Amino acid sequence: MAGDDDGATRRERTCVGFAVDEAYALPMAVAGRSLIDHYAGTAPLEIVVLDLGITAPTRARVLASWPPGTRVRFVPLPRENLDGLPLSDHEFVLHLNRNVYGRWFLPELLPSSYRRLIYLDADILVLRDLSPLWRIGLGGQPFAAAQDKGIPYVSSELGVPDYRDLGLPASTKYFNAGVMVIDLDRWRTARIRERALHYARSHPAMRFADQEALNAVSGGAWTEFPREWNCPVEEELLAAHHKADPRIIHFLGPDKPWVTDVTWAPHCQAAYATYLRRTAWATELPA
Repeated sequence: MAGDDDGATRRERTCVGFAVDEAYALPMAVAGRSLIDHYAGTAPLEIVVLDLGITAPTRARVLASWPPGTRVRFVPLPRENLDGLPLSDHEFVLHLNRNVYGRWFLPELLPSSYRRLIYLDADILVLRDLSPLWRIGLGGQPFAAAQDKGIPYVSSELGVPDYRDLGLPASTKYFNAGVMVIDLDRWRTARIRERALHYARSHPAMRFADQEALNAVSGGAWTEFPREWNCPVEEELLAAHHKADPRIIHFLGPDKPWVTDVTWAPHCQAAYATYLRRTAWATELPA
C-alpha cells in the first residue's frame, strides 16, 4: 500500500485520533497502549483526543497509561454541538449515545498544518504497527475505510434506506467508520461534517446513526483498505482457519471486553487483558 501525494509524507508526525467521553476513557487508554506498543514508524507518534467530557482525574489516568513522553493533544468539544442529533433504537447500537457523532468534528478542530489523521474507535485493539496504514494511498478521496462485514452495501437491510433517492447505485459499498484514514484538507473541502449533520437532522430514524450518515453523504467516494485493518472480533474467529492476520480487531456491538468477559472469543479477551494490565486501569479486569 504505497503512499500518494495527499498528505502521508508531508507531515512530521503520525497522527492518530480518538473521540471519547468519560465512559470510554478506559477502552481508549487500552487501545492507545496497544497502538503505542506496536508503533515502529520513524516519524513521532501523536495521539489526538477529542474530549467529550473527560474529567481531570480520568485524563491524568489516561496519560499515566501511556509511556512518558507520548505526544498527546486533548481537544475539547462542547456538548451542545451534539444536541438534537438522533439516536438509533436498533438493538445492536442501544449502548451508544450522541458522542458517536464527535468524530465528525475532529478534522475541523485540528490546525491546518495537520494533513492526515488515522481515526480509531475506542473499542479496538491494535495488533500490528500502524505505519503501513498511515502510508496508504487515498486515490484523491477524502478518506479510506474498510467495507462493513454485516452491512456490505448501501442497499443492505441496515444500509442507507433511501439510497435510491440519493442517486446511489445498489452496489455502492458501505463502510465501517470505526477505523478511517482521513485526508483532512479533502474532508473539509468536501464539507463532510456539514453534509452529514444535515442528513442526520433530516433522517431521525437512522439505524446506525453517524455511520449511516457518513455513508449517505460520501456517495461511495472513499478508498477501500483491507478488512484486516478493521476486523470484527467474530470475523477474526471465523477466519482463523483461513490464516487471517488481523492488524486491528474491533469489538463491535454491546459486548465489550472491559465490561464483561467475552467468553465466545477467549483469545481476543486475553489479548485485551494483556494491554489493559499495562494501563492505569490494570486492576479493573471484568469478572
